[in-house]
Amino acid sequence: MAASDAPTLPYGTAPLVAPAAPGPVASASSAPAYGAPAYGASAPGAAYGAAPAPWVPPVTAPQNVLAWVAFGLGLGALLLGPISSIAAIVCGHIARAQIRRTGEQGAGAALTGLILGYVLTIGVVIVVVLYVLFFVAVFASAAYTSGVPSSL
Repeated sequence: MAASDAPTLPYGTAPLVAPAAPGPVASASSAPAYGAPAYGASAPGAAYGAAPAPWVPPVTAPQNVLAWVAFGLGLGALLLGPISSIAAIVCGHIARAQIRRTGEQGAGAALTGLILGYVLTIGVVIVVVLYVLFFVAVFASAAYTSGVPSSL
């Protein structure tokens, strides 16, 4: 192979065969063929391995919307009163049944809506009972102290 027949390498790349060093001359058959990897080197393109698998988001169960509705109604009961708290109780029970049946997420939201609904409903009932008892006591004491007999 003449010098003019040798393939030219792009600028900055090292030749595949080391330059001749003083000492015994290597035969042409011992040098690797052009394009073949040297001893100990991996095949071209194999140095980086296979392409990584594309990122796939983890698959999770969907959220139960009714559970979040119960949660919102439970929080809304702080402002809207017993109508919202009763709706939170109903939606919370339905959502918990759906979650048990389908395996969806949102059990915590449904439970929170239920708890808020029950606590606020019981609170309203206690306030109404105390309100009624207060007026019964006021009218009973007024009737007792006026000297006029009443049927209360």
